[in-house]
Amino acid sequence: MRRILLASAWLFGLVLSACQAKPTLPLAPLRTEAVVENTEWIVDLDFAPDGRLFYTTQAGQIYVLNPADSTPPALILTLDVARATSAESGLLGLALSPTFAADHHLFVYATAPNAQNAPLASRLTRYTLQNGQATEKTVLLDLPARPDQLYHFGGALTFGPDGKLYLIFGDTNLPDEARNPQSPHGAILRLNPNGTRPEDNPFPGSFVYAYGIRNGFGLAWHPENGTLYETENGASCDDELTRIVRGQDYGWGLHPYDACPYPDDATPPLYEWTPVAAPTNLLFYQGTQIPEWQGKLLICGFNRRELYLAQLSLDGRRVETMTVASLPGVELPCRVALAEGPDGWVYVAIETGIYRIGR
Repeated sequence: MRRILLASAWLFGLVLSACQAKPTLPLAPLRTEAVVENTEWIVDLDFAPDGRLFYTTQAGQIYVLNPADSTPPALILTLDVARATSAESGLLGLALSPTFAADHHLFVYATAPNAQNAPLASRLTRYTLQNGQATEKTVLLDLPARPDQLYHFGGALTFGPDGKLYLIFGDTNLPDEARNPQSPHGAILRLNPNGTRPEDNPFPGSFVYAYGIRNGFGLAWHPENGTLYETENGASCDDELTRIVRGQDYGWGLHPYDACPYPDDATPPLYEWTPVAAPTNLLFYQGTQIPEWQGKLLICGFNRRELYLAQLSLDGRRVETMTVASLPGVELPCRVALAEGPDGWVYVAIETGIYRIGR
């Protein structure tokens, strides 16, 4: 009996302790902090394993900085890019090698002039970071363009779980070319890191992984199931979030320029913005700095300077909710560039600087 009484008292103490436990404290409000200001237009961001942040400007510069200290950004490379004011040309994409800590490789996508400064060519180049400078230039891929077009070059770069490099090449205003899986125009391309064509690509003899793309600005991999997602910019409609499946046709070029809704004879998107929002970069947030965003897909919106939060279904095939991140008195700007830092902060870039969002 004494043992029973002691056990009962112990259990009562646990219950009483639980009842008297302090309530969970509310999360501190989100805030934004400036990382670097008064810059050229920033197009892409990528973090190295050691926490350094690399960023590119449309004008052709690549800088590196350490957000943990106040050291000014260091210029590591200036490219000769073909660029027109207010156009989508210039230095457009950056990806660090998955083994950057060992090989120090940077992959850069830009529109480059030829000897006569025209026509534009879209070029994928690899550099090696040595002694604070990007050196050992190796051209991996030259893509054709037209001398009279300054738009729809795409530019998003990402490495997949398979170690391959994925690149969006826009249709360069050639929608008919987006219908051809042997043409790089209007497609997501898949390459080996040395620039060669993988033998297991879906279309023999082609770099194309998926086609029917008008102009995409963002690629992101689901951290759990390894699925690729893309943001697509339509014309007067069809701004989309798309789940990419190898070999699939995503419809651009099937119907007239402003055909809405999306054609039934193509792979449909997961989500369409109406009115158009010009979705750009995106990422799956995995940090602990902002727990209410964990597992959600964050998407920049160029037109309205908004940051969208997409909650996907468990299988990743549906968007269950799409909301705009906002808190009273806090500006959460996001136009093109977006990255998650190893510190768990979300880094965004607008026209003239980089900011981070966290607590």
